[in-house]
Amino acid sequence: QRLCPTQACQGGGAKDSLHLQTRGSKFEKFQEIKIQELPHQVPMGHVPRSMSVYCRGERTRECTPGDVVTIDGVFLPQRQEGGGYMARMNAGLISTTFL
Repeated sequence: QRLCPTQACQGGGAKDSLHLQTRGSKFEKFQEIKIQELPHQVPMGHVPRSMSVYCRGERTRECTPGDVVTIDGVFLPQRQEGGGYMARMNAGLISTTFL
């Protein structure tokens, strides 16, 4: 049971909870896969780079941890939220890269 998180609900004293409407909802298979460089591709003393891949529909559950994969898809950087702009810029975290 979840309560309405908006200011209008909380300020108005609403006591009703949110309920999932399964008949009016469409559910889609979704999986986030984190991939990283193979150990022999990483220079000595460096940390392997990693990336998140979002799979939807029939592409979910096609690989397991430890599999070596080749991925084709759309390269889509997404804007990161949280923290100040300058803090993200100084850390090089203006956007998260997804494949």
